Amino acid sequence: MEARKEEIIELIKKKKYVSIPFLEEKLHYSQSTIRRDLNYLERLHIIKRVPGGAVLVKEELIENPNEIKYETNKEEKNLIAELAIDFVEDYASIFLDASSTSQVFAEKLKRRKNLKVFTPNLYTAKEIESTRKNQVYLIGGLLNDEHTGGSFCNEMAAQITTDYAFFSCRGFDLNFGASDALENEAGIKKIMKENSKKNFLLLDHTKFNSMYTFQSLTVESIDYMITDRKPNNATYALNKYFEIIYGNDYSR
Repeated sequence: MEARKEEIIELIKKKKYVSIPFLEEKLHYSQSTIRRDLNYLERLHIIKRVPGGAVLVKEELIENPNEIKYETNKEEKNLIAELAIDFVEDYASIFLDASSTSQVFAEKLKRRKNLKVFTPNLYTAKEIESTRKNQVYLIGGLLNDEHTGGSFCNEMAAQITTDYAFFSCRGFDLNFGASDALENEAGIKKIMKENSKKNFLLLDHTKFNSMYTFQSLTVESIDYMITDRKPNNATYALNKYFEIIYGNDYSR
């Protein structure tokens, strides 16, 4: 996504409402260019056009495009991926969800060989396939923003079993567990958590203490949580259900 569009998103997030003249003055682009950008962002359900400008879609309903999610908290995702790679040995079978965190993790999997990787994320599949050292299976379905979903996707996932499944989420709550804003993303996770021997939840610190519409993983279904920093005491108490690994902690 162009830097100009990203700046528009940040301005709307900050001010909640922006007018077209305000954006014209702030960004130094013509009103016709600004209108085209706003129309594009509205099609992605990030903003809503209103007379004279635009407003932010309710924050929890925003599903940013893949390229924005990939760059968000990139340093934290890299740290989490470095911790997670230690659990993967050659010849393992793995499920990676559609998240940008799994996409970053896929880059680390190039260090392994003879893996069988299943994913609904097109970018992740391309990353795994690029080295030719591992096999990758793209789980099919309706393609939207470089990942698949829907009933076809779930039917295919139901026929797969793996050694490990790596999931991320939009939010994590002590009681509700991991959750997502999109039903499609939560649905395939519910299937694969039952079809994998070990389930890993990869999430950075910004995901804690938030809850979205669709539950994807219960607390009891998680075997390992891997995050970039030590959770608060209440969350850390969940280590009676699963092992928690966090940045700069290699004690396990």
